[in-house]
Amino acid sequence: MMPAPNSLCHAADSSPTGPCYRVLMWEQDALAPEALAQWATARKELLARMRDAGIKGSRGMLAQLENELRELTARAVEAPLVTCARSARLITRVGALEAALRADSGVLAYRFHPAALELLVQLQGELGVDALVAHWQAAATDVCWYPAPLVECLSPREAMEWQAGCRVAAMEQAAAREAEEEAETRPFHHVTVLAREAVDALLPAEGRVLVDATLGGGGHSELMLRAGATVWGIDQDPAARAAARKRLAAYGERLHIVAGNFRNAATLLAEHGVEQVDGLLADIGISSPQVDCAERGFSFLAEGPLDMRMNPAAPRSAADIVNTATEAELADILWQYGEERASRAIARRIVQERAKAPIRTTTQLAAIISSVLPRKGKQHPATRSFQALRIAVNDELGALEALLESGLSLLKSGGRFAIITFHSLEDRAVKRYFDRVTRPEIDRPEWPSPRPNPEYAARSIFRKPLTAGEAELASNPRARSAKLRVIEKL
Repeated sequence: MMPAPNSLCHAADSSPTGPCYRVLMWEQDALAPEALAQWATARKELLARMRDAGIKGSRGMLAQLENELRELTARAVEAPLVTCARSARLITRVGALEAALRADSGVLAYRFHPAALELLVQLQGELGVDALVAHWQAAATDVCWYPAPLVECLSPREAMEWQAGCRVAAMEQAAAREAEEEAETRPFHHVTVLAREAVDALLPAEGRVLVDATLGGGGHSELMLRAGATVWGIDQDPAARAAARKRLAAYGERLHIVAGNFRNAATLLAEHGVEQVDGLLADIGISSPQVDCAERGFSFLAEGPLDMRMNPAAPRSAADIVNTATEAELADILWQYGEERASRAIARRIVQERAKAPIRTTTQLAAIISSVLPRKGKQHPATRSFQALRIAVNDELGALEALLESGLSLLKSGGRFAIITFHSLEDRAVKRYFDRVTRPEIDRPEWPSPRPNPEYAARSIFRKPLTAGEAELASNPRARSAKLRVIEKL
């Protein structure tokens, strides 16, 4: 089971020295009884077939059945447990249990999920797995556990791999917590673009549940909340979440803030029991505080580390790409994501310069680009290249494609899907997808007549994308390239 975005991970310093057990415990009502009954019946049948194969000495059949059992359990039990909806998450109620696990030297690693505990244990002394499980369950006095946990024997190598994965997850979570704490003290002021147009398109009202998939400073969410709606705000930037939480504190339980990337909106909401909503808004691109904060490394106008990560805990920065990608890879990034005509020449110069010394700062890179591409007009020579690197670092187009493919499934009938884009690559992807799902029929030259479109599921709200008016442009010039497109699910 892979750790969920809201899981809690820990790995001990000691490593496996012998056979280990992976134990999965979960709350009594975390899974539907009928689903558990079906799993138990299929599991019993597979175990009987495995016993027969073992008696006959058929190793090939036994291995195949073991794989079938793992797949069955992963599909029927483990995967639902990661995303199951709980009003009071297990993670918030396990203080005594976590203390007991950390005190037990036989516990090599553990992961808490919303309604399940997964751990790696190496037996010590005379106590068996069943006795240990009973001891751990007793430590969580307010949790009603499912009576039959899953126990799987692992080899030392398998146990070491499992522990290593847990250790990496724990380090990532620690980094995310540090970034969140730092964000609490960092100023974050973002001017919301097309605020009224986008929010009005979602028809906010009391009783409606809306998703602000790019929460930012909370400008769009605030207008939705003022209209009486319940809002789920998603953002991967801890500084943005901290700012929105402070700004929107007065709205209490009608606001729910979730850490994560909007590409995973459906999964993130499902973890909180939200299957369908009345509206979904995404304001794609970068926010003003990210650009204006030199320490974030997005801008070439001030010196800062060559970072560009919207999620500070993400593993790869712009410096990593600039200093490790091949010349061909760099040229492809600059051309594909920045539509930079001088991509090959810039990539060649970057490779030449990094051979002398690593490229670590925004101003270093901007100077290298400027040496290849002299300034013409108002636009800085590094504009397209910095855009391209930012998109590559954060996989922005991949995230947008994922949101587009899953967005309609999140909406109720009549629900609205609104997206604000800022450059042609984003707008092209949105336009193409919205066109695909709003055409009742499709036609091709080789067909005698048009045919029904199997993907037809929505209607366009505006014939053309909305753009910022003169008043907004006067106060916020960065809104000049913004485009708003909206569709409604049939």
